[in-house]
Amino acid sequence: MGFRNQPFACDSPQAAVDLMIARMQARAREPSVERVPLKSARGRVLAESIRADRDSPPFDTSAMDGFAIRTADLALDRARDLTLTVAGEVRIGEAPSPMLAGQAVRIVTGAAIPPGCDAVIKREDLVEDLVEHLAEHVTDHQDGAATHTITISQQKRGALRAGANIRARGENTRAGDELLASGRRLTAASIGALAAVGCALPLLFARVHVAIITTGDEVVAPGETPAPFQIRNSNGPALEAVLAAHPSIEVTRVTHVRDEDDALASELRTALTCCDAIIFTGGISMGHRDGVRTAIESVGADVLFHGLPQRPGKPMLAAVAGGVAIFALPGNPVSTLVTCTRIVLPVLDAMAGLAHQVSVARVAVANPDHKSIDLWWHRLVRITSTGEAHLADGRGSGDMISAGITDGFIEVPPGAGASASSPFYPWST
Repeated sequence: MGFRNQPFACDSPQAAVDLMIARMQARAREPSVERVPLKSARGRVLAESIRADRDSPPFDTSAMDGFAIRTADLALDRARDLTLTVAGEVRIGEAPSPMLAGQAVRIVTGAAIPPGCDAVIKREDLVEDLVEHLAEHVTDHQDGAATHTITISQQKRGALRAGANIRARGENTRAGDELLASGRRLTAASIGALAAVGCALPLLFARVHVAIITTGDEVVAPGETPAPFQIRNSNGPALEAVLAAHPSIEVTRVTHVRDEDDALASELRTALTCCDAIIFTGGISMGHRDGVRTAIESVGADVLFHGLPQRPGKPMLAAVAGGVAIFALPGNPVSTLVTCTRIVLPVLDAMAGLAHQVSVARVAVANPDHKSIDLWWHRLVRITSTGEAHLADGRGSGDMISAGITDGFIEVPPGAGASASSPFYPWST
């Protein structure tokens, strides 16, 4: 089995991804890096390892709103409730004063634990009492004073241990520990971690610059009214949408070229001067006017594979020219979406510095039909409210209308049917 009377160079879509990544990682070109503010870093890839600049937490801190106490006081006369005098409060962000035996100090979550204190009791686990003293019952210097006490029941004091409701200094991480490794894609959580350790301008790998070249004499722009035998260009906008969902990728050039060898080669040469990757759509199959491979070979590119054992997307081609990745995707719109999602995106992620490929979610198919083919089969699905995949009733790789109401596709191995655990590739959103 093969394509264009040649055996397949890769036996699976994943093998094609791995081959292309290995070739791009072996290129001589050094990756570009840049420092980027945190507000613009989401989805980008770290080009340096990040270490903690100090312990986290940087001091012993309260994990609850309540009162800081000494557990040594709890050991006194365990047969009765314990009443402690509240000696003040610890304000968050300020240094606490030492605490004496028989005292408690009001404290809030995140405030520093006073010296001498080794536990925090929650407000809901005690009884507070605030007694205002009348002027005639107090000495002159106590005029207007009040006694603030807390009472801890015998049951609660028996259950309280040293360290209760305290987050110890350095329990999250120690100064100098590695928090994030180079090659990690930044999420909202990892950006929060960068901020927490004072890394306001992380060093990131530069975006991968991509050119999209759609082809076809019959294709007109989406806003135009097509003649009876013309079609609108859905591949260009769909590809831009797929790539735009990945902040580590930047589409810098989008063009449409007619099916003419000179025009295709000219546009390819231009794109090679300004981009890291180029994506063609159309003109790559067996037709006598399919001239994309001829254009690719005309610039001296090394073709790694042309044709893959998959449906849709069997005619796909990948090549490398001067360190630039070139992908030629079939022109049918569903083929374009599937091959870009399944094969192009993982390669671009690796080119963007991502150290590990993203793990693929698996879904159960709610309506298996037990059909199989002798190729890797990418079947469109909708995801149900219960998280199962529902096979869509499409009309082939040219049916963009049906694809538009699906959520992605599952990948089914040759000779197998949709299973209870099929790899799922969602459309970019």
